[in-house]
Amino acid sequence: MPQHSAQEQYLLELINAERAKAGVQPLAFDNDLSEAAEGHSKWMLATDTFSHTGSGGSTPTQRMKAAGYTLAGSWATGENIAWATTRSPTGYNDEILLLHNNLMNSPGHRANILNGNFREVGLGFEVGDYRGRSSGFVAENFAKTGSDLFLTGVAFDDKDGDRSYDPGEGLSGLTITAKSSTGTTFTTKTMTAGGYDLALKPGTYTVTFSGAGIEASTRTVSVGSKNVKLDLVDPKLGAVAAVHDEPAAVSDPAPQQDPTPTAQAEPAPTTQPVSGQPASGQPVSGSEWLANFFGKQGANFRSGQTLAEHEEGEGTPGTAKESGAQVALEGDNIVFPQLGNARGQLDDAIEQVRDSVSTALATAGDPKPSFDWAEYAHTQAGDADALAAKLIEQLSAHNNSVIADQAA
Repeated sequence: MPQHSAQEQYLLELINAERAKAGVQPLAFDNDLSEAAEGHSKWMLATDTFSHTGSGGSTPTQRMKAAGYTLAGSWATGENIAWATTRSPTGYNDEILLLHNNLMNSPGHRANILNGNFREVGLGFEVGDYRGRSSGFVAENFAKTGSDLFLTGVAFDDKDGDRSYDPGEGLSGLTITAKSSTGTTFTTKTMTAGGYDLALKPGTYTVTFSGAGIEASTRTVSVGSKNVKLDLVDPKLGAVAAVHDEPAAVSDPAPQQDPTPTAQAEPAPTTQPVSGQPASGQPVSGSEWLANFFGKQGANFRSGQTLAEHEEGEGTPGTAKESGAQVALEGDNIVFPQLGNARGQLDDAIEQVRDSVSTALATAGDPKPSFDWAEYAHTQAGDADALAAKLIEQLSAHNNSVIADQAA
C-alpha cells in the first residue's frame, strides 16, 4: 500500500485549494489509485516514455482496475500526466508547484482537476533520468465509483504561519474519530505526511482529533452528497481549521473556445548585432536581450510536457484525449500565456513578456530568482528550440527603447 510522500500531500492540497475556489467537493486519496499512478510514473521514467499508454499497452482505466480500484454503478476516471526537468537535488517543492501550474493552465488538465464528479485521486510523483536529464514525473489518477463519501483533510504544524500545508509540516499517527448521531463510530489515523481519509455515509458527525502530545480537538461535521474537508492546524493550540462545507451543486463549466486572433502586419525583424551594454534608446536584438535578462544563453531551457485523458460510463468506456506540449525558459521572471500558431496570439504573448519584464525591473531594479512567478510556456510545437526561435524573432521585431533601457 503506498505511503504518500510530503510532495504528493502538498500536490493534493494545491488541487483541493483550486477545487474549493471553484465550489466543487474536495478529493480524498485512494491507495489503489495512487498505486496505479506511482507505477505509471516509474514506468515512464524507466522506459523514457511519456504517454497515457503504459506497460503492456494499458490504458489509465485498466491500470486503476489492475491496482484494485473497483468501478461500480455510474463511474468516471481521468488521468493527467506531466513532467519537467528538475532544478534542485532535494525537496522538489518548486517542481511540484511548477507541474501543478502547468496542468492548471491547460484546458484538458484543468477540466480533470476541477471536475466536480470526481471524489477520489491517486498521485504518483517520481524523480529520475529522462532522456539524459534529471526530471520530475507526476501522474494524477482521478475517479468516482459507487456512492462512497469521504471526510478528508490534513493535520499539520503550521511552522511558517501561512495557514496552509507545506512539506515537512505534516503530523503522522494522530487519531481521527467520527461519531454519528446514532452512536456509530468510525476511526482512522493520519498518514506519514499528515493526510487522512475516512469513508462515511450521509449524516452528522462529531469529529475528534487526538494523539500523544496534542490537545484533543472536536468539531461537528455534516456530510450530505459531497466529500467534506476538515484540517487540523497547529494542534498544540487545539485549533481546528474551518470546515469546507459541502458546496452547492454546480455544473462543470462548458469549454470555451479561444478567441479568433486579429490578423496583424508583422514588422521586419531587427538583426543588428549588439555587443556590450547598449546605449540608451538603442534597440536590442532578441537573443542578446534574453541572454542579458536571464544571465545565461538564450537557448538554455527547462522543458516539460502534459497530457490529459478522461473516461466515464456504466458499460464500455469511451475515451476522449487532449494532448499538448509545454516548454519553459530556465529563468524565473517571465510569464507566458498559452500560445497557438496564430500570429495575433504570439504578439499578445510578446506584449505580456515586455510587461512582465518592465514590472520586474521597475520593482526590484535587477531580476532575481526570488520572484515567485510561474515560468512556463505552452506551445503546440512541443519543441523548445522552435519556441525560442519564435520568441527571439518576435522580440527582435518588437523591442523598443524602453525595453532596451531597462535590459541594459
